[in-house]
Amino acid sequence: MGTTVIQLTEERYRENLTRAAQLGAHEALRLAGLPIREFYTRAEMQRRHGRGLINSLIKEGRLTPRRLESDPNKMSRIVYSETEFLSQII
Repeated sequence: MGTTVIQLTEERYRENLTRAAQLGAHEALRLAGLPIREFYTRAEMQRRHGRGLINSLIKEGRLTPRRLESDPNKMSRIVYSETEFLSQII
């Protein structure tokens, strides 16, 4: 099994650490019971990250919208943390 080496510029390394910290903080606050949303609509994520990116992630099977039983509208929702993670590695 080979080893893969990924070289990052200092700026890119800082961006990755900042994004990881933001995502971790979001999840920690949600788990602590603060009213932070975990699920967003597809349209909200498309506005945030671009329609093309979200649609391609769904088409490739890397992102799976979910229908929540607790949602009276039964709208398709996307998990915030999954979308943030996938949008950063692409």
